[in-house]
Amino acid sequence: MSEDPGERTRAYLTAIEKSIKLAETIGNADALRVVDYAKRYVADSKYFLETGKPTTALASVAYAEGLLDSLSIIGMVDTKTPTHRS
Repeated sequence: MSEDPGERTRAYLTAIEKSIKLAETIGNADALRVVDYAKRYVADSKYFLETGKPTTALASVAYAEGLLDSLSIIGMVDTKTPTHRS
């Protein structure tokens, strides 16, 4: 993967949007709140990318990924495959 922050951000955005779609199907209100925060960080990332701040954009999308990873760590969702846990 490129070390260019803009290119890296675009790659992360593509992957994270797929993970968000999977995570949105969780039937747990607390988990969905975390997903909402991740979506906000993705929106921020896109804004920063569009306004010429690729390093900040990369940081924002990394926060979103971390939030979704936390749901995976506690067993709420597997964002790599469509397998959700109760």
